[in-house]
Amino acid sequence: MTNTFNEKELEAFKELGNVGAGHAAIALTKLLSKEVDMSIPFIRTGSALEIIELLDMKDDDLVGYEISDVDTPIRYRLSVIFGKEVIINLISLLTKTSKSEISSADDLTAMQMSLVQEVGSTIILRYISALNKMLKVDSMPDVAPILKIDNLINAIDSVGYGDEVDLVLVQLDLFTDKQKFECHLFIQPHIDSVDEYRKAFFL
Repeated sequence: MTNTFNEKELEAFKELGNVGAGHAAIALTKLLSKEVDMSIPFIRTGSALEIIELLDMKDDDLVGYEISDVDTPIRYRLSVIFGKEVIINLISLLTKTSKSEISSADDLTAMQMSLVQEVGSTIILRYISALNKMLKVDSMPDVAPILKIDNLINAIDSVGYGDEVDLVLVQLDLFTDKQKFECHLFIQPHIDSVDEYRKAFFL
C-alpha cells in the first residue's frame, strides 16, 4: 500500500461520515415516506481484502452494489453495498410484494431493481454532496449509478481502483420504525487525487 490515511485524516472521514449520514437520512425519509434514522457511522480504512474481513460476510454472499465515479475536478469512486437480506427488506418496504430468497438479479423485477437502486443512489448522491463541501468543489458523476447483483468478492473488486490507495469504509445502519438496514459505503480517492484530499482535511 503506497498511500494510507493517518489518524487525523481518518477523523476527517469520520466527520464526513456523520454529515453524509444526516443528509441521507433526510432524503430517505422523503423517498420512503417513513421516518429514517441512522446510526453513528463506523469508519475504517484498508485494502479490499482487509475491508472484506470487517464486513462479517462471506466471499460468496450475494449482495447488491452501486458504483459512482467522479472524475473532475477531484477524482474518486464512491460505492454502496447492500446485503441480500437488506435488498429483501427494502423490497417489502417499498412495494406490496415480498420475497424470501434471492439467488440472482433474475429473481427481481425491473421495478424492484429500480426501487432498490433509487435507495442506493440517494445515499451515494448525499455523500457526494458532503464530499463537495469538504473538498470545496462542485462536482457530480457523469453517469448515474446502476444496481448490480453479484457475490461479495466480485463487488469488492469493483468498488475500488485497486490497492494503490486505501478504501475507506463507512458502515452505518438505517432505521425505520420497524426495520433496520445495514449499509456499507466505500470511498476511494484516485491515486492522482490523494494530495487534494489531504489538503482539504486541514483547510
